[in-house]
Amino acid sequence: MMRLLFFFLLSAHALAGPLPLESRTMTWKMPKDAPAYTSGWAGGEIRMPYALGGGDVAGRINEALYLSLVGIAAPLKAGKTFPLTEGSGELDGTASLDFRVQRNDGRILSLDIEAEGCGAYCEAYVRSYSFDAATGRALSAIDLFTPGGLSVVAKEVLAERKRRYSEEIKSLKRQQAELKRKKAKADDLADIDERIDFNERCLESEKEKQQSSPQQDVLSYARLSLPQNKAVFTTGRCSAHVNRALDDVGDISLAILPKDLAALLNPYGKFLLLGQAAAAPADSLFAQVLHGKIGSAAITMRLEIPNGDGSFSGVYFYDKYRKVIALRGMKKGTTLELIEQVAEKDQAKLSLNIKGNQLVGQWQGNNKQIPAILGW
Repeated sequence: MMRLLFFFLLSAHALAGPLPLESRTMTWKMPKDAPAYTSGWAGGEIRMPYALGGGDVAGRINEALYLSLVGIAAPLKAGKTFPLTEGSGELDGTASLDFRVQRNDGRILSLDIEAEGCGAYCEAYVRSYSFDAATGRALSAIDLFTPGGLSVVAKEVLAERKRRYSEEIKSLKRQQAELKRKKAKADDLADIDERIDFNERCLESEKEKQQSSPQQDVLSYARLSLPQNKAVFTTGRCSAHVNRALDDVGDISLAILPKDLAALLNPYGKFLLLGQAAAAPADSLFAQVLHGKIGSAAITMRLEIPNGDGSFSGVYFYDKYRKVIALRGMKKGTTLELIEQVAEKDQAKLSLNIKGNQLVGQWQGNNKQIPAILGW
């Protein structure tokens, strides 16, 4: 059976070409009481990718993207637009959203989602999503790297952050010396002093992290993208909004090239990123689009990767209705306890046990207990 699986994976990747994608904008009729950040929605400021071709691969990719980014079940058919359905909260505070394809070669689909979020102020940000193009499986660093490889990456990410701030401080001090030599204005000297002080505080913070932060803390805020022939880990800027004007370093990226990747990847990672021998991924049900049933009713579910304390969020919907239901959960060992959150109130519960690549348990609500099973 395992040999057949390897043959299927290898054949699928060898024969498949780029996944066909289309761009879809969100239909929107702005009501009078809509927040100001929605003003551009009707003009096409929300633009989403959509994998074409139907089938389970495209379906999993689309569901992962639309559930995560928009908070709705993905459209079932191709088209130029999609509606924002009732109950979606994922676009709260989002002024614009667009995407850029980093890689699409039949082996990996990697996308950068570029958005502008607004609260007390508006800021641009990027989220990255990558998928196994033959299966639709969502890819994370844990899926691709060995534990030892992740430890090395975490150390290199911190080292790169220290290096960037150290280089910025040296550059600023050279500028400071030149300004003093030219007897520059007091305001210019004060600005350089502020920038040096800011970057020195950033550097000190990175040194403290290097001494105390466990590996998962470093990688939990790192964004992984997979452009052709490399893996790129990006961490956020040191500044808050109030002192962003002093931050000339901004986001910091670490690119790992093939010659270095080979020693860090697990067999599945080497298969996908380096084209080595076919290998299956380890069982992991989090961040994946799962299909199953509650009783006889077909459902689709996606659960976020748990936090350090075991807490996590998720969503699911009944395939017949495709109305998304929010979940909050707690992982204890191999047991998942999930509570539906409807209209901000706790409702029915799901108690599920992890058994290989399946979740098996029961749904409890309305004085009923109904069997539930989901899997990849």
